[in-house]
Amino acid sequence: MFTQYLLFPIGILLLAIGGDRLVIGSVALSNKLKVPAFITGIFIVGFGTSLPELFVTISALNKNETDIAVGAIIGSNIINILLILGLSLVLTRKKSLEIISSKDIFVMIFCAFLFSYFLQIGLISNIWSIVMVILLPIYLFVSYKFFNRGNQFIDDSSEKGSVILNLLIGFIAIIYGSEIFIEGLIYISEVLNIPEAIIGISLAAIGTSLPELAVTIASFVRGKGSVAIGNVVGSNIFNILGVLGLSALINGQIIFSKSFSGIDTIILILSSVWVYILLRNGSTNPRLYGSISLIGYLSYMIFLYS
Repeated sequence: MFTQYLLFPIGILLLAIGGDRLVIGSVALSNKLKVPAFITGIFIVGFGTSLPELFVTISALNKNETDIAVGAIIGSNIINILLILGLSLVLTRKKSLEIISSKDIFVMIFCAFLFSYFLQIGLISNIWSIVMVILLPIYLFVSYKFFNRGNQFIDDSSEKGSVILNLLIGFIAIIYGSEIFIEGLIYISEVLNIPEAIIGISLAAIGTSLPELAVTIASFVRGKGSVAIGNVVGSNIFNILGVLGLSALINGQIIFSKSFSGIDTIILILSSVWVYILLRNGSTNPRLYGSISLIGYLSYMIFLYS
């Protein structure tokens, strides 16, 4: 029984290590290929740190734990904005909230509405899963060619080491970490008699968002606010179009339970819109807006467990 209690922290540790190695390998690869900085923030870092959500979601669906899988996506997207961005803004001592293309923000908001629609109708069909998977590379192309044409490549040799080795270690840690992580969550929900939907939105989401937390805080500390925002935006878009789309495609479809309340979708949409507000006004007083974000997340957690 004691070893079962250790599954949860061990899973989180492996997910954090795996996500960190994948980000380092991806950034090093982008430098070798001389990819513009915004791709590192939005696509490589943002999508790379979402791989824990992908493996956790697929693993949960394979175990017929749909509530944990869906809850992890909802919770992760909310955490990325309210908790991770909020904490980063509170900790930063300078106005490092740089402006990126608002068009990418609007795509993220569209994805939040799309996810809310699926929750309302109760499923993601096979056809919709194909559409979502197709929309992801279309977004990548449009964002690269039209949304962010002004971005230039800036060489950053801070991440060194073997690209292949870092990517390999990252994938292995994430695959095994997600399996252990889900087993630990199931055990916790059974022992404490907590609904799996709430477990997914809170604990699962926090665990899979650790890579985003590390990258975002580091970005703000180094004065690279655009990379941090890009990380959150890219991660949230990939969570819905990539993670949900691929998971539904692999499983044929995803059928949602009635465990998720309307407040979950409302918070998901409002938090996505909040990013746009942060970009427009957050630089004036980042700690104030960060504090508002943290209070919002704390209030949401109190609501979930009350």
